[in-house]
Amino acid sequence: MKKRMIRFCCGVMAAGLLLSGIPVPAMSGNMQKVAVSVLAEDAVIVTDYDEFANALSSGKKNIVVEGSFTIRDDKLTETDGSIKGQMKPVQIPGGTTITGNGTGSITCSHPIQIMGDDVEIRDIQLVFNSSNGLGSVPHREIFLAGHSLVLNNVSTYLAGPDKPNPIVGTEKELLPTVYAGGYHSNTAVGTNASLTVTNENNKTMFQDIYLGHEASAGQRTAYTGSAKLELDADAKIRGTVSAENTSLASLDFLGDQKGYDEITLSEIKGNDKTVMTVKNCAVLGVVTTGVKDILLDAGGRLQPKDGTAQLNNITLKNGGCLDLTQVLDALVKGSFTGSDDNAARGKLVLNKDGYVQIDGQISGVTQFQTVSHVIPGTILSGHAYIASENGTAGSFVLSDTAIKNNYSLIRKNGTWTPYINYVPVERELGSIEVKSYPKNVVINHIPTNMEDKTGDSPYLNVIWKDQDGEAYTFDDVVNYESFYDNMVLIRSDYWNSDDEEIQQKTDWINPIRLDVDENEPDHYYLIAYGKVQTGKYTLLFCLEPIERHPDTVADVKALKDTVLAEKEIIFTDEPGVSHQHVAGEPVKENEIAATCTQKGSYDKVVYCKDKGCGEELSRENITVPASGHKKGEPVTENRVEAKVGVDGSYDKVVYCTRCKEELSREKVVIPALKEPDKEEPTETPTEKPTEKPTETPTETPTEKPVHKHSYVLKKTTEATCMKEGEKIYSCACGDSYTEKIAKKSHTPEKKLTPAKPGSNGKNVTICSVCKTVLKQDTIYAPKTLKLSKERYVYDGKVKKPGIKVTDSKGKVISGSAYKISYQNSKNVGKATVTVKFQGNYTGTLKKTFEICPKGTSISNVKAGKKSFSVKWKKQTSQTSGYEIAYATDTSFSKKKTKTVVIKSNKTISKEIKGLKPGKKYYVKVRTYKEIKSGTKKVKIYSDWSNTKTVRIKK
Repeated sequence: MKKRMIRFCCGVMAAGLLLSGIPVPAMSGNMQKVAVSVLAEDAVIVTDYDEFANALSSGKKNIVVEGSFTIRDDKLTETDGSIKGQMKPVQIPGGTTITGNGTGSITCSHPIQIMGDDVEIRDIQLVFNSSNGLGSVPHREIFLAGHSLVLNNVSTYLAGPDKPNPIVGTEKELLPTVYAGGYHSNTAVGTNASLTVTNENNKTMFQDIYLGHEASAGQRTAYTGSAKLELDADAKIRGTVSAENTSLASLDFLGDQKGYDEITLSEIKGNDKTVMTVKNCAVLGVVTTGVKDILLDAGGRLQPKDGTAQLNNITLKNGGCLDLTQVLDALVKGSFTGSDDNAARGKLVLNKDGYVQIDGQISGVTQFQTVSHVIPGTILSGHAYIASENGTAGSFVLSDTAIKNNYSLIRKNGTWTPYINYVPVERELGSIEVKSYPKNVVINHIPTNMEDKTGDSPYLNVIWKDQDGEAYTFDDVVNYESFYDNMVLIRSDYWNSDDEEIQQKTDWINPIRLDVDENEPDHYYLIAYGKVQTGKYTLLFCLEPIERHPDTVADVKALKDTVLAEKEIIFTDEPGVSHQHVAGEPVKENEIAATCTQKGSYDKVVYCKDKGCGEELSRENITVPASGHKKGEPVTENRVEAKVGVDGSYDKVVYCTRCKEELSREKVVIPALKEPDKEEPTETPTEKPTEKPTETPTETPTEKPVHKHSYVLKKTTEATCMKEGEKIYSCACGDSYTEKIAKKSHTPEKKLTPAKPGSNGKNVTICSVCKTVLKQDTIYAPKTLKLSKERYVYDGKVKKPGIKVTDSKGKVISGSAYKISYQNSKNVGKATVTVKFQGNYTGTLKKTFEICPKGTSISNVKAGKKSFSVKWKKQTSQTSGYEIAYATDTSFSKKKTKTVVIKSNKTISKEIKGLKPGKKYYVKVRTYKEIKSGTKKVKIYSDWSNTKTVRIKK
């Protein structure tokens, strides 16, 4: 009985499809690009499904379809389980070419599966009629099964039923979906799926194209291999092109005219292995997600839709265009590459009120304009359109039209902003970014001229910036400015001392200057012009040229107000201890987010990324411009409907979609309703019967005057913030009407419960009248206090490491929410950083860091009989004594290492006895200071000296 019912339903459905108005595909009516092929010698002509199936099964490579037929094969159905009755795919072997010569038409009730590479279907109408009628799951799949398919001038569009209903189906269009994987059963899937859609016509349409996807039980296998899509411009995709699950994917959208052929689709999804190219066509209004690299070439234009969270790497070539007019706040997370060729320059188009943040590197030149990619639109003078820490002033340029209208595009503090009638300010040196410099320098590695430099020669990597934060080019610095001559190298102990006797000393200098190799941009080499001294020296970069050479320490200190940066370098004559700082990627610290109206800021900090170093190399405060309000759609508030004789009104209000601030409010009047004419009914007099035959004339009816309402206010109920009020008007005739009074606005009152370590707070806004909670924000508890550095070497200066405070959700807490204090942060010992919260927070967080004593160095190790003597340099500043370690292996493993403590900081030698004759020992020394921590005494140690070796006499 069940089988009969299934067959009956299938019969009803088939009849329904015929009667419902689903059109029978015309043989050639929709084929716009007909290229009749000359039949190959081995070509097989088929006119029905049986002939077609036989040609496929017998391995025919050239199949020509004449006329129309439908593929429906009861033998190709599932027979088991929950998918019983489901259509299996028709399999097309690799190397097969199917052509309709512009007249053939195939209607598929089954999916299609490609069984090998180099399959081509051309000049044909290929449609799928499986629908969702009777609750069925439609199967209009084209399975690539990891192989390559070319669709050349193929129509795939089939309209849904004229009168959609649940029996015959509810879909307006019956379009195929392409899957790179295969049908769920008995499918061997390849690893290089490829779909090429070329010579498309206006009926070349798809629902979705999945180049990578997960498995679906009873439906399809997974596909995660490589994939390629090549799509001609007129093709239409109603939904998504997805390459999310691929191991490698290229998406090529190609057209014939620069940016005018349009490809229609809704969404493009990719991953960090996806490359997308738009060439000679436009991809418009599409949500773009996850694609790693986007190339816009030969006038190719991409217009992401609002909802695109971010783009990654963008390259514009030969007039390519990134059109961001539909995304007000755009983010390019990766690099942005323009062209150095003016003729091939691409375009960046923004909304008139738009903004784009570019996080990656910027290279080449790109034209910036607004509103349209064809005709430049209105530019807002003073509006920051582009923001990036990278690039130069010339990375973006205005259109010729904007320049003729006296606009200039100015880069200041990392933003490109247009100004009308801009008066340039004379460029001056404003700041210095030392990206890397040597920490330890072996003096023998310092050349006396640039010709003698080697791979070991020490150098600094320096970026010079003007008063607007714009970097000078290396060419400008070398040929015009010579900022690197504005430097002084002074002994660090003198520079840090306020002793009056030291101020008069003249032996402060180390004879070193900076010079450049024009083939190594931004590298400034140390060059010796006299005998270089060992020790710690501080390199001072000054704002202005030093016209008179300083004689004394006091003369150098007189330059202090002009010092833009200072870096300490240790000069040594010991080989093997040189260290060149390697700049890591900049990190953000102390970030304060910008709002619509307030600027934000953060510290751009660079640390040495060399293992074991981590020293802060530079810290620059960056200003983030206010983002500006983003207007939302107008909303209606306080609506009062119009009544007879009384105007109504409403407020047309615009809010900022970012901060919700009210931007405008306009009172709109609703005209009063007209008073309807009302007439009192009059009786029509009847003739009175008379007994006389003579006619009695009837009375002429009299008209009563029309009543006009006169409304008087009878009752007023005042509105509250919880309920509308009303005014009741009535007429003497008994008629009345009611006029609503809009609710009053709530009276907001803020109540703050500050967050504290271990406990969240909240910021609640209530109405002081009705006590309704209008808004409630959670303030997450302060949790972590992180220091930029947790170990320093004593140098007599107060140490103040940078800090970062995060809450229980890992979000950085603004520096305005706390005050910082440092305790015991000058001398050797345990220093404390205390953060005392304020505003939305309360309580404190504390963190300790260590200031260790200066180290020492071994001056001599002498072998004796079963002993050795070691001598080191005296170090009495902030020390209590020394510790000697000696071992028989270089790693100083615990089992093979012994230590000796020297309790006096004035002792500078020690004999170690009881050693094995002929044995080699490794020796190192460090200083320590004993401090009191609570009730205990603890030792704070310096770094170890360099290791020396000694072999005991036999």
